[in-house]
Amino acid sequence: MNGVMELEFWMRVAIGEAEESLREGNKGFGAVIIKDGEMVAAAHDYEETEGDATSHAEINAIKIASQKIGKNLNGCILISTSEPCPMCAFAIAWSGISEIAFGFSIQDALAQGRRRIAFQCVEAFDKASTEVIVHKGILRRECAILYRADVRSEINHLRNATDEDLKALNADSIARRTAWFCQNKAGLNIGDSHLLDTAHRLLIMRFHAAEVEMPVVNRTEKQITFHSMNFCPTLEACRILRLDTRHVCKLLNEESTDMLVKKIDSRLRFSRNYNNLRPYSSFCEESISIED
Repeated sequence: MNGVMELEFWMRVAIGEAEESLREGNKGFGAVIIKDGEMVAAAHDYEETEGDATSHAEINAIKIASQKIGKNLNGCILISTSEPCPMCAFAIAWSGISEIAFGFSIQDALAQGRRRIAFQCVEAFDKASTEVIVHKGILRRECAILYRADVRSEINHLRNATDEDLKALNADSIARRTAWFCQNKAGLNIGDSHLLDTAHRLLIMRFHAAEVEMPVVNRTEKQITFHSMNFCPTLEACRILRLDTRHVCKLLNEESTDMLVKKIDSRLRFSRNYNNLRPYSSFCEESISIED
C-alpha cells in the first residue's frame, strides 16, 4: 500500500472504533496507533460510560500502546477520526508520536456549531517545540458522517428502541411532516403537473435530495417507481447501530411518507420494495401509485 492508501486503511479501523463508541452511548471518537505497518493500539472514548471527561480515544490509544511497547512512541503514527483536542495533542507531543492523521477537523466541528476549543493540534505541537507530521482530511467524508447532527439525533432515537418506541417516533414524524407540508405546499405548484410527478417532487424536496439521487426507473399511468440513493440519516444510524433497516424503516417512516404523499391527493399511496433496500442494495426501491 502507498502512504495515503495505508492511512485510509487504518482510518477505517478508527471509524469502526468510533462506531463502537456510539453503540455504547459514548461520544463517537476512534483512534489507532501504528508502528512499522502494524497496529499496536486501537481505542475509542469512554467519556459517558466511565464518567471520565479525559477518556478520549487518543489518550486511551496512547495508554494501550505505552503498555505494549513503552512510553516512548517515537516512530508511531496515530490515526484518529477527529482532530485531536488540545489535551490529546499535548499528550501526543509528550509521548513522542512522530505522525498523526485525522479525518474531521476542529474547524469542521466549529462550522457545524459543535462545542470545541478553537485550538488546532499543530498549534499545540508548535508550543511544545515538537515536530509531528500531520495528515489532514483522511476519509473526511466518512468521518464527517459520525458527527452530523441529524445522524446523531437518529442514533439517540434508535439506540435500544423497541417496536413501541419506533411507532411513537413514527407518530412524531407524521406530525413534523404535516407541519412541513403546510409550510411548503405553495412551492409544489399542485395541479400544474401529473399527480405522480408532483408527489415525487414533494419527496425530493422533503428529503433534500437531487433529482439524480431519486431517479424514476419505471412509469405507468398509475405508478412510478424510483431508486432513492440520497443521504439518509436513518440509514447511517441503522448501519452504525447494526439495526435492520427493513424492520426499522417499515415501523419508523413508511406510514409517515405515505401520509405525506396523501396530502397532495388521498388516492396516492407510497410503498417500498423491502427486497431492495439499503444497505442490502445500492438503492431503496420505492413507488408512488394512484389507487382507484
